[in-house]
Amino acid sequence: MNKITLTVLFFTAFTISALAQENLTLQQAIQTALNKNIDVIRAGNTMQAQQANLTSAYGNLLPSVNASAGWSRRGSSFDPTPLIPSGTSASGSTSVGISANVTLFDGLRNTANLSRAGNLASSSEYDFQKQKQTIVLAVQQAYLTVLRNHQLLKVAQDNLKQSQEQLARITESNKVGAVAKADLYRQQVQTANDELSVISAQSNYDNSQYDLLYLLALDVDKTYTFEDQDVLAQVENADSTYKNEIDDYQEMVKQALEIRPDYLSSKLAVDAAASSVSMARSGYFPSLSLNGGYGIGGTNFSDISDVKSWNVGISLSLPLFSGFQTKTSVQTSTLDYEYAQQNLQQAKRKVEKDIRTALLNLETAKKRLDVSAKNVISADEDRRIAEERYNLGSNTLLDLLVARANYTQAISNKVNSSYDFLYAKQQFRVAIGKDNF
Repeated sequence: MNKITLTVLFFTAFTISALAQENLTLQQAIQTALNKNIDVIRAGNTMQAQQANLTSAYGNLLPSVNASAGWSRRGSSFDPTPLIPSGTSASGSTSVGISANVTLFDGLRNTANLSRAGNLASSSEYDFQKQKQTIVLAVQQAYLTVLRNHQLLKVAQDNLKQSQEQLARITESNKVGAVAKADLYRQQVQTANDELSVISAQSNYDNSQYDLLYLLALDVDKTYTFEDQDVLAQVENADSTYKNEIDDYQEMVKQALEIRPDYLSSKLAVDAAASSVSMARSGYFPSLSLNGGYGIGGTNFSDISDVKSWNVGISLSLPLFSGFQTKTSVQTSTLDYEYAQQNLQQAKRKVEKDIRTALLNLETAKKRLDVSAKNVISADEDRRIAEERYNLGSNTLLDLLVARANYTQAISNKVNSSYDFLYAKQQFRVAIGKDNF
């Protein structure tokens, strides 16, 4: 009965522990980052602020309307004199009115401001897309690093297991005098080194998890499991869609310039800077506005409509001298416009460079992946031959350890090259502007 109870308690505790560990796939991690990452939130707030400025710019084209109302009472009292008895007097007023004012012409400042606000609002939307793209790429890299380090941990654990088994065999053989004591010591040292490798791999795996959770703005004290079958399938078939991603370079640049948010944002920044120049130059032109109002009033609420008043007027203002403020504003905005143009050319060069770099990185990662796959086959064969020769006594333990170390390194290189290739593919897709969020 006690055994049954202990068994039930064990499985219950195991189930609770498993449920407490929430699995986090790559897509879930991306969505979490888009919702919680502080840089994405800041870019979203900036976009909303620019959209509010656009609404304000539309409002500047409309008349301003104000309503007013007033009520007052006044009174006085005086002491008697020989000729005038004492007494009091009181009077009051009540009024209600409405007034409006609209700018008819201000040197096209309002229209330029509207154009500028629209360009900045659209530019902030592209900046928001670019920030999301940046954080998604960072999450993908961090998530792939977690999976990579998990695989490397498994490689280290498998290697340690083989070393421990080999140490057990050598220990037994040494007891019967079949193996020299030097081989036993050498294998003990190798096993200890392999234990350190497992500890280091475990540390790298844990730290990469913490880095990912920090990037996602999640609690690092909470336990998560990271497993995504889609990503693992891509690792197993890392080059299956390789050639489908590649196209003519000039065509890729052309398409990227049409859809990359950072370049489109730079284009809109040039238009916004041009509108700023127009706004500054409006200071040289006169401004014309129309105003009017209507009101009623009286001494009391009962006779509030006894007095009716209205007014209509046009005002013209001609700037004569502004203390060189307008000239300075025009010069500054012109310099900003020239800088925006240079920045646009720089953005175009960056698109071209990013695509070139991404293509080279992708080609290099593909070649490294092919070489690492061949190295695994070769190292595995060398290890097999070294084990057979050592068991037959025609090889030394050092030769066997070297062969096993080479095999472990080849497996690790294969893991690294697979994940490097996946990340290079993602960088390439971002460079050509295919992934937008």
